[in-house]
Amino acid sequence: MRIPPPGRLLAGVIPAICSSACGSDKAAGPGPVPTHVGYYALPTGSAAGDGSVGRPWDLATALAGAGRVHPGDTIWLRGGVYRGYFRTKLNGTAGARIIVRQYPGERATIDGTLRAEGSYLTFWGFEIMQSNPDSVNSYVLQAYTTDGRFTNLVLHDAGISGVSMSTTSGAGVELYGCIIYNNGTHENLDHGIYAHNTTAALKHIVDNVLFNNYARGIQIYEGDSSVMRNFDVDGNVSFNNGSISDSSTRVNLLISAPTTTSGIVAERNLLYLSSSTGGVNIRVGNYGSVYNKDIVLRNNYAAGGSIALQMEHEWDRATVENNVFLGSSVTDEVRTGGVNVGAAYRWAGNAYYRNPSALAWKHDSTDYTFEGWKGVTGLGASDLATAVLPTTPQVVVRPNRYEPGRAHIVVYNWGQGASAAVDVSGVVRVGAPYEVRNVQDIFGTPIATGTYAGGLIAIPMTGVQPPVPIGRVAPQVAPRTAPDFDVFLITSTR
Repeated sequence: MRIPPPGRLLAGVIPAICSSACGSDKAAGPGPVPTHVGYYALPTGSAAGDGSVGRPWDLATALAGAGRVHPGDTIWLRGGVYRGYFRTKLNGTAGARIIVRQYPGERATIDGTLRAEGSYLTFWGFEIMQSNPDSVNSYVLQAYTTDGRFTNLVLHDAGISGVSMSTTSGAGVELYGCIIYNNGTHENLDHGIYAHNTTAALKHIVDNVLFNNYARGIQIYEGDSSVMRNFDVDGNVSFNNGSISDSSTRVNLLISAPTTTSGIVAERNLLYLSSSTGGVNIRVGNYGSVYNKDIVLRNNYAAGGSIALQMEHEWDRATVENNVFLGSSVTDEVRTGGVNVGAAYRWAGNAYYRNPSALAWKHDSTDYTFEGWKGVTGLGASDLATAVLPTTPQVVVRPNRYEPGRAHIVVYNWGQGASAAVDVSGVVRVGAPYEVRNVQDIFGTPIATGTYAGGLIAIPMTGVQPPVPIGRVAPQVAPRTAPDFDVFLITSTR
């Protein structure tokens, strides 16, 4: 059986079906008889089935292929909860992927772990979580598929890190558009994404939203090999990671390893730490200059925390340009280190919202004013620093490349307005219905709905309570981000 390319499918709107605790038997089950071409899995399906609408497979059988799934086929996951450890080694081709996708308008949940191996597979739109993370003590997703795509998934409450990208497997993997939160139970060890790569192929971490994971949002690391390389980290939103633990090493984006590190590009990422959490927005290369070969940090936007950018060891080559760092009276804007840093760096066009006369720029072990830091490092000749904080909201809309009518909306609500005016004309067509959800209540009731008339829409900035980590004794709850900051998902049929 064949299915049209993803761009020709109608994007479904996420149904408002239960609270953010998720994974219970209240998850939406199958609706009307399907009409999409493909094979079908159902929580009550059977290995004796044939994958048809009337005789669906169980998930393990579907992921094994049952001798019938071939390149170009799609496996539709009907609504309901699939409990257990699931593994697939199916192989598509570059021109004909095998797609495993949640059926439109339904909610499919894996309560356990998905280990995805094989090649040229796409996993799309469903939820993976653990209702008892302490006892499962595993990732929710092992993204080991060669040239695999993991698209618009909701991944939460893992016993350890949410997503594992292994050292040698999963060459060319892409994690895209996923919402990843409340993962981890081990102090200073568990993260939203725990990523490794020794292969020549780029791994892509793009347009994901990560929040309230146990230690770091994204950690790119390698401890067992002589090299860590080739990551594209683009357009992710990472906020308040480490806030559900007592960890002193809270970091939204960490790229560092005690091994040769090269080929790393991090750009257009949007980072935020509440004033009560402390922590570091971006930390790179903290294991020593001998390991740090090349890195690019470009067009990132980071606000809050204790340190905006921590680069305390020299890199052979580094590009740090057109980033925006917004601190507070307790924030160190930048920490750098090394000898003759300026000779190896392209450091330009960055903006710092921090009093330039404050001792908020550190080089080696000494604190400097902005001008003093520029003088001793040779960096930042075209950088600007100002003590005046912005009052106009910073609104970013990131359209989804795989689902028309879908986008993440990020609002830094400088001025603390009651609502944010957002231009969604590049996402929603005039006359189309739309729904807006707060990512911190992704399965809850939409906070805004309507029929798009063009121009700007108003999104309330009253916020929601962050989702409580499930399956833990006396869980620590993250701080509320509104009205200062929030992230939303807009969906619409086109």
